[in-house]
Amino acid sequence: MAKSATTAKKRQAKKGTKSSATKKTVKAVPADESAVSQKSQEAQSNTDTRDVSPSGDTQSKPATGTTGTNGGAENAAAIQRRRVINDLFQRGLAAHQAGQIDDAIRLYSATLRQNPQQPDVWNNLGVALRRSKKFEAALLAYRRAGELRPDNAGLWSNMGNCLREMMRFDEAIVAHKKAIELDDSIKSHTFNAGLVYRDLNRFEQALEYFDRALAIDPDYVDANWDKALAHLALGNYADGWAGYETRRKLADNPIRPLDTAPEWDGKSDLRGKRILLRAEQGFGDMIQFARFVPLVAKKAGHVILECRKELMPIMRTVAGVGTLIEKGRPLPEFDVHVPLLSLPHVMGIGAAELQKISADPYLSPPPGKQVRLAPTPGTVLKVGLIWAGKLNPRDRSCPLDMLLPILSAKGAAFYSFQIDDRRGDIEKIGLQAFVTDLGDHIHDFGDSAALMQAMDLVITIDSSPAHLAGALGVPVWMLQLFTTDWRWMVDRADSPWYPTMRIYRQQDPNDWTVPVKKLTGDFLTLLQARLKSADGAP
Repeated sequence: MAKSATTAKKRQAKKGTKSSATKKTVKAVPADESAVSQKSQEAQSNTDTRDVSPSGDTQSKPATGTTGTNGGAENAAAIQRRRVINDLFQRGLAAHQAGQIDDAIRLYSATLRQNPQQPDVWNNLGVALRRSKKFEAALLAYRRAGELRPDNAGLWSNMGNCLREMMRFDEAIVAHKKAIELDDSIKSHTFNAGLVYRDLNRFEQALEYFDRALAIDPDYVDANWDKALAHLALGNYADGWAGYETRRKLADNPIRPLDTAPEWDGKSDLRGKRILLRAEQGFGDMIQFARFVPLVAKKAGHVILECRKELMPIMRTVAGVGTLIEKGRPLPEFDVHVPLLSLPHVMGIGAAELQKISADPYLSPPPGKQVRLAPTPGTVLKVGLIWAGKLNPRDRSCPLDMLLPILSAKGAAFYSFQIDDRRGDIEKIGLQAFVTDLGDHIHDFGDSAALMQAMDLVITIDSSPAHLAGALGVPVWMLQLFTTDWRWMVDRADSPWYPTMRIYRQQDPNDWTVPVKKLTGDFLTLLQARLKSADGAP
């Protein structure tokens, strides 16, 4: 998911002209330099925030004429110095455009040490530093550029992007409004402002800015994409699912064409037809949207489901799957096809339909998977734990040591489902006696499903295991970032996708204190109820 699941993309850059001692320096980093995406869980294809690095000149001017012997020598030295500065800048620009960001930062910095009165170079340095996630340094560079050229609208938009990634949202709004005030004709300025409101979960206001950007360019892919996600977050499913088809146009989320058969539109008769449901995006997305497969199976003669190798053991348990094919393998014959994530759009799934479809579990552990757990005597609650996930587009991890108040509770046995380097947190903190590491027993989602089915509760961050637990019907408590993903909506402790899910949301960016405190209280209440029941207390 999503994806969940961020990714950078670059637009075509204009080529700079050759450097010259008698001409002004040329292009800065191309306009609309991409930065970081907001993805749906595990899907690596969401929105770019656009950095604008306008073409411009350095502030040093070529010398003209001579004033005698000494004047000529001084003029020659000045020309040579400008050549050196321009060469450094051009090399930095070339490195930046080639994606060699560390080299670009080094060369831009060398340029500015020679002549710091160059606002466009400061701006370019800020773009490069932001791309390297050196946000504080990037902000300093943007501010230096602003001191030299305060009327540069693109610079203010860039600064707003940087502040947004630093989660300094109020300051980001001020910067973006300044950019729009200076130039409201640039679509990315308005779009970037909308992203701040999106990250604040103020989706109605975000939609206003996305619409303003689309008034400038109705085909603006990024604005159409984030507009769709805003509608979905608000539960406006008709507009949201229609707009969700924009993902096909995202540069880093290609859905390969299949010209051998038509794509199903949701209306044509499927009786006796073989339909291919195509894989796309991340693990969590595939698990989430697999709930629609049985609906298709009721209409079609045969369902072919494509998925990644790791998902095959659990996708075999989805009702109605006739043939399962690993993504990348040769496809069997089919009559029609459709991407799996397009099903709610073509089938007209609204809130009522989603609630009905999601009422029951739709995945189960693969047959034959054996799970043997040996909790300590007196255990009344077996709890699965996932506290760390992917770092992009934002780190969704919750530090394991924040969960110490529940890990020390008597009567509960904890099992780690981490399969990455963060398994080492258990030993690092010294919790081997409190948490059993299951990582060596998990090789695919079938293993995870069998182990999860043996849990009384799963506590997780926003990740594919959250989807898996929900699809299995296992009680799952999810710790959610302040900036919500569209599928978890806004200000809800429940989910229309998974009836067994409970959501604990950050109230402030980067602060797990409130949600962990609430989760801890609920957990201790549940544990005490289980202990009383085990003791036979009334």
